[in-house]
Amino acid sequence: MVIAAILTLALGSVTAFLATVYCFKPDVIVHQVNEVEGRKPKLLLFALPIRWREGRITAQQVRSTGIGLFLLSAWFLLAAFMCLIGHP
Repeated sequence: MVIAAILTLALGSVTAFLATVYCFKPDVIVHQVNEVEGRKPKLLLFALPIRWREGRITAQQVRSTGIGLFLLSAWFLLAAFMCLIGHP
């Protein structure tokens, strides 16, 4: 049970880190995506569910995905803390 809580805590922390990048530095990701053609940028290898608009992505799309990742990381962190304190 403790191993599952630690893994969930780690996954939540990594997701929260990526969400921070997506929310507070969307211009970096947009610049990286729109500048490079033919290969996937490193920051987008996290499987972003962003639909391209006319061959480009926007900062609003990246920021919205970051907010979704924050919610996902909050769920993982809450589950890990509940597991650690003993609630099912």
